[in-house]
Amino acid sequence: IKNDRKILQILRENYNKTFFSTEEREVYMLYLIIFKREINLTKVCEELEISRSTVKLLLKNIMKVLENYHLSLETSHKKGFLLQGIEENIRQCGLKIYSRILSSENEFFKNIMLEKFQLDEKGIMLFINYCQKLMERIISDEAFLVIKRYIIISILMVKKGNILNNIKNENFLKNTMEYTMIKKGISLLEANYDIELNLFEQLKIVDYFLGSHSYNITYSYYENWVEMEILIKKLIYSFNKRIDVDISQDNILLEGLLNHIKPTVYRLQNGMELENSIYTEVIDVYPHLFQITQEVVEEIENFMQIKFSNDEIAFLVLHFRAAIDRNRTKSKNRKNVLLVCGQGYGTSKLLAQQLKEMYSINIVDIVPSHLFSKAILNKDIDLVISTVFIEKEIDVPVIKVSPLLTNEDITTLNNFKLNKSSKKVLFSDILEIIKKNCNNFNEEMLKKELKETLRGILVDDISKKNITISDMLEKRNILENIEVENWEEAINIAGELLIKSGYIDNSYIEDTIESIRKYGSYAVIIPKIAFPHSRSQNNVYKSAFSIVTLKKEVLFPDDVPVKTIVLFCSVDNIEHLDCFIELVDMMNTPKFNLSNFVKKICKK
Repeated sequence: IKNDRKILQILRENYNKTFFSTEEREVYMLYLIIFKREINLTKVCEELEISRSTVKLLLKNIMKVLENYHLSLETSHKKGFLLQGIEENIRQCGLKIYSRILSSENEFFKNIMLEKFQLDEKGIMLFINYCQKLMERIISDEAFLVIKRYIIISILMVKKGNILNNIKNENFLKNTMEYTMIKKGISLLEANYDIELNLFEQLKIVDYFLGSHSYNITYSYYENWVEMEILIKKLIYSFNKRIDVDISQDNILLEGLLNHIKPTVYRLQNGMELENSIYTEVIDVYPHLFQITQEVVEEIENFMQIKFSNDEIAFLVLHFRAAIDRNRTKSKNRKNVLLVCGQGYGTSKLLAQQLKEMYSINIVDIVPSHLFSKAILNKDIDLVISTVFIEKEIDVPVIKVSPLLTNEDITTLNNFKLNKSSKKVLFSDILEIIKKNCNNFNEEMLKKELKETLRGILVDDISKKNITISDMLEKRNILENIEVENWEEAINIAGELLIKSGYIDNSYIEDTIESIRKYGSYAVIIPKIAFPHSRSQNNVYKSAFSIVTLKKEVLFPDDVPVKTIVLFCSVDNIEHLDCFIELVDMMNTPKFNLSNFVKKICKK
């Protein structure tokens, strides 16, 4: 209390030197409410030297903030207002206040307020780094800051006797690998700060670790959320309909969104906010793409009962923008350009290089002006770019440029609406060069290694697309009216079908069963129909489905009844998605009949 009075005295003494904004006054009042659990308006008037009407107006806005965290104020005759709400929500609001203080541009105010959060952070840093090492993963800077700030707030709350006594998703959190690791490291916090952290305090820290954005893209807390994978694929389809470039089969986009949206959903569900906003820049540069993205995320918002903030949408826009740039290069409508150059060979090549770097064009030939008449007859030309004046009248446009492109030349070229280069290369172009110059190579192995090495700059225009259900589901992998004792046996039977077909090994079935034990009945996405699966750990040899219908229902975890098992496996965790969405849609219709489906779809 003495320390608070000292700080307030400094505030009063410096009030005339430093003007405090409405937001800063609100932050101070929120600090009192959340960390002191009470607020007296008369005292606030004296401390901030403002009128009672101003304080009441501030309090009105503050009440709205508290409502967002399901918190409220209750009138107390002696103390003014007392905070009401569960501790988990109070902590969440406290994290928001702390972040607002840290982002304040008023350095005097920020320094004064941060004195209230003074804590030696060495023990916290040691704990987080130790946990990262145990988990064998590196979390992003953003997640690191959020976890660190939450632990600071937790320590301050626990020291004041404000303890977590319950938490959402307790059973799930206790069964995670992260909880096992955090239990091993929790003594670092307890010893450094002379506190005791109960089960719920530990689980809430686990909760924040699970929501962290990992640099290991194969890791995802939500990797078993089948519904989310379907929604993201539909999100891409919906976006694709609104633009003039086909991005529907862009696997880089799909993987990027899978790894971005899942942590985004987690952040939104837990009230976490992005530290670095790019909304202003994105809405200024890509207003149309922002509007489209805002429209297409509605299905995910409705499904998850959340609302994407403008900051979160802005980051999604960047994923779509990159996909559009990548896929413009795929177009087979690249202009065939004949380059006519009056200078020497070196100058001609330099000009050609400049043009290719700027535009997605196909330079079919570079010729001196005296060979122009012959070249134009023997080539399929859409455009002539020349450094000399062309006297001969021809049926295709001619653009006169300087040997070293000037700004005026670039303006002229842009007026012809040439596709801008996206700094990408076509897979087919690379393969064609290799075939011309090499003999006796393993083409499939070459493709695989090129895709891995050139990931991010390679536009795959040759891999097989649009795999159908018929490609993934065979009659021999369907069994009807089978009697089993439990859900594990049902999955084992469905798995044996795929093992016999040579598509998976037994470890895939073990991983799938373990996932359901760990994560629950996530796979039951249609009433009484389960779609169990796991991620490939080099134990999937072909993407496929198997279907097993049961005589009697079995109960999955949490007593969820299931009568049909649709087990699926995917070589790359992506290849199956188009067929999977189609299959789910068909099976979700009232008129679906498995026997008729088999006759119509299955080839073997």
